[in-house]
Amino acid sequence: MARAFINGQSINYEIMGVRDFKLRTPALLLHGNGESMSVFANFVPQLASARGFVLMDSRYQGASEPIDSEEEPRITYDLMADDAIKLMEDELGIAEYDIIGYSDGAITAILMALRSIRVRKLILIGVNSDPSGLKPKAVRLIKRSMRAAERRHDEVSRELCRMMLEEPHIKNSDLASIICETTVVYGKNDEAIKRENSSAIADAIPRGSFVVINGAGHEIPRTHPNELAELARSLL
Repeated sequence: MARAFINGQSINYEIMGVRDFKLRTPALLLHGNGESMSVFANFVPQLASARGFVLMDSRYQGASEPIDSEEEPRITYDLMADDAIKLMEDELGIAEYDIIGYSDGAITAILMALRSIRVRKLILIGVNSDPSGLKPKAVRLIKRSMRAAERRHDEVSRELCRMMLEEPHIKNSDLASIICETTVVYGKNDEAIKRENSSAIADAIPRGSFVVINGAGHEIPRTHPNELAELARSLL
Protein backbone atom coordinates (compact mmCIF):
# COMPACT_ATOMS: atom_id res chain seq x y z
CA MET A 1 0.00 0.00 0.00
CA ALA A 2 1.11 3.55 -0.67
CA ARG A 3 -0.11 7.09 0.02
CA ALA A 4 -0.50 10.13 -2.19
CA PHE A 5 -1.46 13.55 -0.83
CA ILE A 6 -3.93 15.01 -3.31
CA ASN A 7 -6.52 17.81 -2.97
CA GLY A 8 -6.36 17.74 0.83
CA GLN A 9 -6.78 13.97 0.92
CA SER A 10 -4.46 11.15 1.90
CA ILE A 11 -5.28 8.75 -0.94
CA ASN A 12 -4.59 5.07 -0.35
CA TYR A 13 -3.47 3.17 -3.44
CA GLU A 14 -1.70 -0.01 -4.50
CA ILE A 15 0.08 -1.15 -7.67
CA MET A 16 -0.31 -4.82 -8.58
CA GLY A 17 0.81 -7.03 -11.45
CA VAL A 18 3.14 -5.84 -14.23
CA ARG A 19 4.86 -2.69 -12.97
CA ASP A 20 6.60 -1.63 -16.16
CA PHE A 21 3.89 0.70 -17.47
CA LYS A 22 5.97 1.52 -20.55
CA LEU A 23 5.77 -2.15 -21.50
CA ARG A 24 2.06 -2.62 -20.85
CA THR A 25 -0.70 -0.04 -20.43
CA PRO A 26 -2.01 -0.27 -16.84
CA ALA A 27 -5.64 -0.22 -15.76
CA LEU A 28 -6.96 1.96 -12.96
CA LEU A 29 -9.65 0.22 -10.89
CA LEU A 30 -12.33 2.38 -9.27
CA HIS A 31 -14.75 0.97 -6.69
CA GLY A 32 -18.36 1.79 -5.85
CA ASN A 33 -20.02 3.99 -3.22
CA GLY A 34 -18.83 3.45 0.34
CA GLU A 35 -16.52 0.62 -0.68
CA SER A 36 -12.78 0.13 -1.16
CA MET A 37 -10.36 -1.42 -3.62
CA SER A 38 -11.06 -4.80 -1.98
CA VAL A 39 -14.15 -5.15 -4.20
CA PHE A 40 -11.70 -6.27 -6.93
CA ALA A 41 -9.94 -8.86 -4.73
CA ASN A 42 -11.11 -11.84 -6.80
CA PHE A 43 -10.68 -10.09 -10.15
CA VAL A 44 -7.12 -8.75 -10.15
CA PRO A 45 -5.25 -12.04 -9.47
CA GLN A 46 -6.66 -13.53 -12.68
CA LEU A 47 -4.93 -10.90 -14.85
CA ALA A 48 -2.04 -9.67 -12.70
CA SER A 49 0.55 -11.88 -14.42
CA ALA A 50 -0.16 -10.22 -17.77
CA ARG A 51 -0.89 -6.58 -16.97
CA GLY A 52 -0.54 -3.92 -14.31
CA PHE A 53 -3.24 -2.43 -12.13
CA VAL A 54 -3.49 0.69 -10.01
CA LEU A 55 -6.09 0.31 -7.28
CA MET A 56 -7.17 3.27 -5.17
CA ASP A 57 -9.62 4.05 -2.40
CA SER A 58 -11.67 7.10 -3.36
CA ARG A 59 -11.79 10.08 -1.03
CA TYR A 60 -13.23 9.41 2.44
CA GLN A 61 -13.64 5.73 1.55
CA GLY A 62 -11.60 2.63 2.34
CA ALA A 63 -8.31 3.74 3.86
CA SER A 64 -8.32 7.18 2.18
CA GLU A 65 -8.96 10.07 4.53
CA PRO A 66 -8.71 13.86 4.74
CA ILE A 67 -5.42 15.32 5.85
CA ASP A 68 -7.38 17.65 8.14
CA SER A 69 -9.58 15.40 10.30
CA GLU A 70 -11.79 18.38 11.19
CA GLU A 71 -12.63 19.11 7.57
CA GLU A 72 -16.28 18.90 6.58
CA PRO A 73 -16.68 16.05 4.08
CA ARG A 74 -16.80 17.14 0.42
CA ILE A 75 -17.51 14.22 -1.89
CA THR A 76 -18.55 14.69 -5.50
CA TYR A 77 -17.90 12.74 -8.68
CA ASP A 78 -16.01 15.72 -10.07
CA LEU A 79 -13.67 15.78 -7.06
CA MET A 80 -13.11 12.03 -7.23
CA ALA A 81 -12.28 12.30 -10.93
CA ASP A 82 -9.77 15.06 -10.21
CA ASP A 83 -8.21 13.00 -7.39
CA ALA A 84 -7.79 10.00 -9.70
CA ILE A 85 -6.35 11.99 -12.61
CA LYS A 86 -3.79 13.60 -10.32
CA LEU A 87 -2.84 10.21 -8.87
CA MET A 88 -2.34 8.60 -12.28
CA GLU A 89 -0.82 11.51 -14.18
CA ASP A 90 0.92 13.74 -11.64
CA GLU A 91 1.84 11.36 -8.81
CA LEU A 92 2.59 8.24 -10.88
CA GLY A 93 3.44 9.94 -14.18
CA ILE A 94 1.54 7.42 -16.31
CA ALA A 95 1.35 8.47 -19.95
CA GLU A 96 -1.61 6.29 -20.95
CA TYR A 97 -4.03 4.11 -19.00
CA ASP A 98 -7.31 2.22 -19.13
CA ILE A 99 -10.03 2.46 -16.49
CA ILE A 100 -12.32 -0.22 -15.12
CA GLY A 101 -14.94 1.58 -13.06
CA TYR A 102 -17.70 -0.02 -11.03
CA SER A 103 -20.89 1.88 -10.07
CA ASP A 104 -19.70 5.23 -8.62
CA GLY A 105 -16.28 4.38 -10.01
CA ALA A 106 -17.78 4.08 -13.49
CA ILE A 107 -19.27 7.55 -13.22
CA THR A 108 -15.89 8.85 -12.09
CA ALA A 109 -14.29 7.10 -15.07
CA ILE A 110 -16.59 8.88 -17.52
CA LEU A 111 -15.67 12.26 -16.04
CA MET A 112 -11.98 11.37 -16.26
CA ALA A 113 -12.31 10.45 -19.94
CA LEU A 114 -14.00 13.80 -20.58
CA ARG A 115 -11.04 15.63 -19.05
CA SER A 116 -7.94 13.66 -19.96
CA ILE A 117 -6.61 12.48 -23.32
CA ARG A 118 -4.45 9.94 -21.47
CA VAL A 119 -7.42 7.65 -20.88
CA ARG A 120 -7.24 4.95 -23.58
CA LYS A 121 -10.15 2.55 -22.93
CA LEU A 122 -13.08 2.34 -20.52
CA ILE A 123 -14.98 -0.56 -19.00
CA LEU A 124 -17.99 0.82 -17.12
CA ILE A 125 -19.87 -1.57 -14.81
CA GLY A 126 -23.32 -0.76 -13.42
CA VAL A 127 -23.23 2.89 -14.48
CA ASN A 128 -25.87 5.63 -14.65
CA SER A 129 -25.56 9.07 -16.21
CA ASP A 130 -28.14 10.78 -14.01
CA PRO A 131 -30.01 10.12 -10.73
CA SER A 132 -33.05 9.27 -12.86
CA GLY A 133 -31.13 6.17 -13.91
CA LEU A 134 -31.55 4.71 -10.42
CA LYS A 135 -34.38 2.24 -9.90
CA PRO A 136 -37.09 3.32 -7.40
CA LYS A 137 -36.11 0.59 -4.92
CA ALA A 138 -32.52 1.80 -4.95
CA VAL A 139 -33.62 5.38 -4.33
CA ARG A 140 -35.69 4.26 -1.34
CA LEU A 141 -32.74 2.35 0.11
CA ILE A 142 -30.39 5.29 -0.35
CA LYS A 143 -32.83 7.68 1.32
CA ARG A 144 -33.23 5.25 4.21
CA SER A 145 -29.45 5.00 4.57
CA MET A 146 -29.18 8.78 4.47
CA ARG A 147 -31.70 9.19 7.30
CA ALA A 148 -29.85 6.58 9.36
CA ALA A 149 -26.56 8.40 8.77
CA GLU A 150 -28.12 11.67 9.90
CA ARG A 151 -29.39 10.05 13.11
CA ARG A 152 -25.94 8.77 14.02
CA HIS A 153 -24.25 12.01 12.84
CA ASP A 154 -22.20 10.16 10.23
CA GLU A 155 -21.40 13.03 7.86
CA VAL A 156 -19.35 10.94 5.44
CA SER A 157 -22.10 8.37 4.88
CA ARG A 158 -24.66 11.14 4.58
CA GLU A 159 -22.56 12.89 1.94
CA LEU A 160 -22.07 9.65 -0.01
CA CYS A 161 -25.85 9.13 -0.05
CA ARG A 162 -26.50 12.74 -1.04
CA MET A 163 -24.13 12.41 -3.96
CA MET A 164 -25.98 9.40 -5.38
CA LEU A 165 -29.34 11.15 -5.06
CA GLU A 166 -28.23 14.46 -6.60
CA GLU A 167 -25.45 13.52 -9.03
CA PRO A 168 -24.22 13.04 -11.74
CA HIS A 169 -25.70 15.04 -14.60
CA ILE A 170 -23.88 13.74 -17.66
CA LYS A 171 -25.51 14.74 -20.93
CA ASN A 172 -25.53 12.81 -24.20
CA SER A 173 -23.62 15.69 -25.75
CA ASP A 174 -20.89 15.12 -23.15
CA LEU A 175 -20.80 11.39 -23.88
CA ALA A 176 -20.61 12.07 -27.62
CA SER A 177 -17.24 13.76 -27.09
CA ILE A 178 -15.61 10.70 -25.50
CA ILE A 179 -13.06 9.29 -27.93
CA CYS A 180 -12.17 6.17 -25.91
CA GLU A 181 -13.28 2.71 -26.90
CA THR A 182 -15.90 2.08 -24.19
CA THR A 183 -17.71 -1.02 -23.01
CA VAL A 184 -20.71 -0.63 -20.71
CA VAL A 185 -21.31 -3.78 -18.67
CA TYR A 186 -24.74 -4.43 -17.19
CA GLY A 187 -25.94 -7.24 -14.93
CA LYS A 188 -29.21 -8.57 -16.33
CA ASN A 189 -30.71 -8.60 -12.81
CA ASP A 190 -29.22 -5.27 -11.69
CA GLU A 191 -31.37 -4.11 -8.81
CA ALA A 192 -29.99 -0.57 -8.70
CA ILE A 193 -29.60 0.78 -12.24
CA LYS A 194 -32.17 1.00 -15.02
CA ARG A 195 -31.06 -0.92 -18.10
CA GLU A 196 -32.28 1.78 -20.46
CA ASN A 197 -30.13 4.43 -18.77
CA SER A 198 -27.03 2.26 -18.84
CA SER A 199 -27.52 1.20 -22.47
CA ALA A 200 -28.15 4.82 -23.48
CA ILE A 201 -24.64 5.67 -22.26
CA ALA A 202 -23.16 3.08 -24.63
CA ASP A 203 -25.34 4.38 -27.47
CA ALA A 204 -24.23 7.98 -26.93
CA ILE A 205 -20.48 7.22 -26.93
CA PRO A 206 -19.21 6.99 -30.53
CA ARG A 207 -17.11 3.88 -29.86
CA GLY A 208 -19.40 2.47 -27.20
CA SER A 209 -20.77 -1.05 -26.85
CA PHE A 210 -23.17 -2.68 -24.40
CA VAL A 211 -22.62 -6.08 -22.77
CA VAL A 212 -25.13 -7.90 -20.55
CA ILE A 213 -23.99 -10.54 -18.07
CA ASN A 214 -26.79 -13.03 -17.53
CA GLY A 215 -27.50 -14.02 -13.95
CA ALA A 216 -25.63 -11.02 -12.57
CA GLY A 217 -27.00 -8.21 -10.43
CA HIS A 218 -25.31 -4.92 -9.63
CA GLU A 219 -22.26 -6.29 -7.79
CA ILE A 220 -20.50 -7.86 -10.77
CA PRO A 221 -16.88 -7.49 -9.48
CA ARG A 222 -17.86 -9.49 -6.38
CA THR A 223 -20.29 -12.02 -7.82
CA HIS A 224 -18.92 -12.56 -11.35
CA PRO A 225 -15.16 -11.86 -11.21
CA ASN A 226 -14.38 -14.66 -13.67
CA GLU A 227 -16.71 -13.30 -16.33
CA LEU A 228 -15.38 -9.80 -15.76
CA ALA A 229 -11.78 -11.01 -16.07
CA GLU A 230 -12.53 -12.76 -19.36
CA LEU A 231 -14.19 -9.62 -20.67
CA ALA A 232 -11.28 -7.42 -19.62
CA ARG A 233 -8.81 -9.86 -21.16
CA SER A 234 -10.57 -9.60 -24.50
CA LEU A 235 -11.05 -5.82 -24.43
CA LEU A 236 -7.90 -4.30 -22.97
